[in-house]
Formats: sequence, structure tokens, C-alpha cells
Amino acid sequence: MFGPSSAFLSIVSCPPLFITLRTFSTVVAPIIRALLMSNEEQLKKLAILFRAALIRCERNKLLITLQDFPHGSCGDASYLLAKYLEEQGCGKFEYVLGKRIADLYSHAWLEQKGIIIDITADQFEGQNCSVLVTSDKSWHSQFVEEERQVADFELFNHSASSDLRRSYNQVKNKIET
Repeated sequence: MFGPSSAFLSIVSCPPLFITLRTFSTVVAPIIRALLMSNEEQLKKLAILFRAALIRCERNKLLITLQDFPHGSCGDASYLLAKYLEEQGCGKFEYVLGKRIADLYSHAWLEQKGIIIDITADQFEGQNCSVLVTSDKSWHSQFVEEERQVADFELFNHSASSDLRRSYNQVKNKIET
């Protein structure tokens, strides 16, 4: 039977934990950096990775709406990005579709808790940033919101979700290689 003194002795007699500098820099430091990285920074890093993979895909293996990426690709690209971000543990996103009154151009992007994630804004003249992850809504406010819904292509009919899943798998394969 253990008493208070024997429990204390077993704690005191535990060997000290030694972490080498190499272990710290390769294992512990990245974990600490990830914990300290803001949500916006994490989302931006993943969005940049996703966009780069999408660009590396063979165009003819993607949905026709993605073959001239980023031009005319905002809707489907947003749905694919939402799937990827969710799989990376970032949670659910909203798909937002807006229309610019001046020229009737439409545009789609993702939002989560006031943060905008947009990997196709550079299709518009005057927008040079290829990946926008921001809580600043000034650029997106030129689009009057027409639709907001859960960004999950798996909720679509079988044909549409299958087509999007095929393109998504193409992009994901480029991320993993």
C-alpha cells in the first residue's frame, strides 16, 4: 500500500527530462510556433499552399470552371478550399457570393468568424494580391452579398459533388507531392 510519503518519493525519483537543442529546434519549436501563430496566419499559409497546388494541376483534369484559374473560378475554388481547410482542422466556412453593381461582375469567397479567405481576388483589375486572408472587408464590400451558405460541396447533388471531388483530389495530390 502506498502512503503519502511513498507517492512523493516516486515523483521525486523520476528522471529529469532532457531535451537536446536539436530536438527542441526540430520538434518542440515548430509546435510552439504553431500554437502562437494567429488564426489568420495559419489560414493564409494553408490558402497559399492550396492555391499553389491548384495552379500546378493539369488544367484538362480539372472542372472546366477551374481551367482558367483564377479567372471565373472563384465559386468552385472557394468550395474546394473550404474542404481542404476543414480537413486541416480549421472548421467550417461560409461561402459568400456577391455582385458588383457597377459592372455586374460576381465574386465568391470564404468567411469564418469575420475573416475573409479569398484565393481568386487577383482575377480583378487593381487587385494584385493572389491570396487574401483578412478581417478588412473594404475590398469585398464593393460586392453586394447575394448568397451566404455553408461551404460544403458534399451537400450538392451527386453529379456536382462528384465532379468537385475529382478536382479536389487532383489539387490534394499536388499538395502531397
